[in-house]
Amino acid sequence: MPLTYSSVDTELRQDVTPVGVVDDYQPLKKPVNALAVVAQSERITVLARKTYNVLLSLAQDELRKGAEVEVHRAPLEEVVHLLRYDSNDIAVVKKHLRSMVKTTVEWQSPTTGEGSRWTVCGLLSQCELEKVRNQVWVSWAFAPALRHELLNPRVFARMNLAMVSQLTTHAAVFLYELACRYQNVTKSPRQAWRWWHDPMTGRVPDPDRLEKLDYSFFKRDVLKPAIAQVNANTDFTIELVEHKSGRFINEIQFNIKVKDQRLPGLQQAPEKADLESMRQAREMGITDARVEKIVDTYGSEALASALPELRRRVESTFPAPVRDPERYLMSLMPGHAQRAVANAVAREARKDPDSPESLEIQGRRRQAYETAWKERRLANIEADFRARQPESQQQTIHDLLAAMEAQDLHPQIIKRFKKDGWSHPLVKGRFLAMYAEATIGTGWNVPSDEDLLAVAAHLGDAGVI
Repeated sequence: MPLTYSSVDTELRQDVTPVGVVDDYQPLKKPVNALAVVAQSERITVLARKTYNVLLSLAQDELRKGAEVEVHRAPLEEVVHLLRYDSNDIAVVKKHLRSMVKTTVEWQSPTTGEGSRWTVCGLLSQCELEKVRNQVWVSWAFAPALRHELLNPRVFARMNLAMVSQLTTHAAVFLYELACRYQNVTKSPRQAWRWWHDPMTGRVPDPDRLEKLDYSFFKRDVLKPAIAQVNANTDFTIELVEHKSGRFINEIQFNIKVKDQRLPGLQQAPEKADLESMRQAREMGITDARVEKIVDTYGSEALASALPELRRRVESTFPAPVRDPERYLMSLMPGHAQRAVANAVAREARKDPDSPESLEIQGRRRQAYETAWKERRLANIEADFRARQPESQQQTIHDLLAAMEAQDLHPQIIKRFKKDGWSHPLVKGRFLAMYAEATIGTGWNVPSDEDLLAVAAHLGDAGVI
């Protein structure tokens, strides 16, 4: 089905880099024919698609370094790390690696007629796992007819594997790849909604099942969750656009917008890495030039929070030593950058005393001051009781024990009072409260504004913000 806008031919062939990727830290170049693949033999899972992206990235990296080989090799640990696979069940990854040899697919671009025609073949032509010196290595090869176009594509989408790793459904990964491809055009191709189903879900085509499928279910179960996940975890905002034929939705496409990665207030001047961050990075083998590029992309606050995490991992040999600290740092940066932006937004919001963030902090601040005041109040009340004459103390203990029994308190409290005295942890709080009410009055535990101001002058915002 042809596209409905005319500027596509020139715009789609531009090589575009997602926001958040350092220029010389090479992202994955995924050929357009590999974006809307349709499974022919068995379903493509999200882990299989993400693993294929990692293998393709590692192979392209080998080619950039001048290693032109037909069979590629990498430690399984490196593949798992780039996947950001957070389970201990590595057998699942091994299973998906082997299954990609048996999984045949039909290669196609979302844009009708774009790219050369590729034959139906397996995701991989071979894949082997072998153990060498207590380390598992993966060897894999791509179909010979497609190898050149996969490793050195003419028309491709440039994508960030760190962002792909944060997506948990096949549909979300597909949409992110689609956004990387068409971000310059700001919209995807327009296709019949059933056309999108199989590439988005990874299912093997089943015309009878697809014909019976209702669009509302596809939208509810596939489209909306995938769009929400991409919008929440990547640098794109995707919007579903529906086109009707009569009363029914017939075709859909997606509007694509690149998010602003920095707050306006933070863009007034280029950020510089602080000397301490540069020193820490240098100790782990990362050059000052690379640090400056990382700061330019993600910000100095994100780098400063990521470096301690990198150091802990570098100093640990479990599950294996870090082979490339710089690459590991780059995998950490998107998450730390998101937290840094969230912190900056919160700081800006706190400047407005009527904002929800400010009101929440004011509530936490008052609660902290009241808690500190009550702790001091109880300490003074206890000191007052201990300063009394022994005869007066015994009379008070006798009176308060009788009052507790009259209040029908839990038998365990009464038992502890009689056996261990008023200072037992189970009894002490209730005893001092009753003593304070008897000697001071019912408002003994309600601080005045002057009381809270005195506590605030001493504590400040410690433990509040």
